[in-house]
Amino acid sequence: MRSFLAINKRNLYLYFRDYSAVFFSLLSMLIIILLMVFFLGDINNDNLLDAIRLVPGRGGDADVDYVKNFSFLWTCAGIMTINASTVTHAFFSNMIKDRTGNRLNSLMVMPVKRPVFVLGYISAAWAAGVIMSIVTLVITEIIGVINGIDLLPLETNLQLIFLIMLNTFVYAAIMFLLATVIKSQSAWSGIGIILGTLAGFLGGIYFPIGSMSDTMQHVVKCFPFIYGTSLFRKVMLKSLENSFFAGTPEIIRSEVDKAMGMELFFGNTQLSQYGKVGILIAVGLVFIVLSTICLTVCKKKDR
Repeated sequence: MRSFLAINKRNLYLYFRDYSAVFFSLLSMLIIILLMVFFLGDINNDNLLDAIRLVPGRGGDADVDYVKNFSFLWTCAGIMTINASTVTHAFFSNMIKDRTGNRLNSLMVMPVKRPVFVLGYISAAWAAGVIMSIVTLVITEIIGVINGIDLLPLETNLQLIFLIMLNTFVYAAIMFLLATVIKSQSAWSGIGIILGTLAGFLGGIYFPIGSMSDTMQHVVKCFPFIYGTSLFRKVMLKSLENSFFAGTPEIIRSEVDKAMGMELFFGNTQLSQYGKVGILIAVGLVFIVLSTICLTVCKKKDR
């Protein structure tokens, strides 16, 4: 336990003392919000208004405000997923620096079992990711309140914090495995560029999954981004949807949820919330096992 805590303390200190890494971890959030405000927001707004106008008497100024709030929360829910991946990626930059500076080998020869070493790094990345994601959640809620959106209920915030913890665990495990394989700082930076470019598309953040082709929908479902994003959106938008779709046929809400990625389907089978959580947990555990095996094999090769 002492070794586990020591690894956590060291890595968290290295991350938070690097202010540029902390800033760039949150930069994606700012970029996505700007994209939605100036470029992509109107696309989703128009589609939602077209859907609600199918109901006689709907589509007025009140619904326009609802749609703007919907798009804002929909985007913020997607940001939660991206943050988990970008923060953990930035966190493991220190592991790459340790490798290139030959400090990682010194850490590896400590009398610490490989699972403890793996969990020490992953748990530290998880803690950093959770902290930064909660900060992001607070910022987005403040912006929402300024724009006239009601503060999310306590129950909703508690559910979001749980999802933040789950989502960050998954990406901490994934990034640790990548960090055990990548050998140079430039290659790790390249991974970050690819991640920042693709995460928005694979998570259905720039464009709703319903606007994608069938082939692309199958592709995004092969990555964990879409499942985390769907969970966040379902929770964050529940209260707003209850008001927005009040008095409308249930089919309209169902179709909007499907098109906007709140509900995911495999064929005609709808994936439950528990199913999404199960997929994310399974992905995280698989990557922890693979990381342990990879470190063990690498140590034997070094001998």
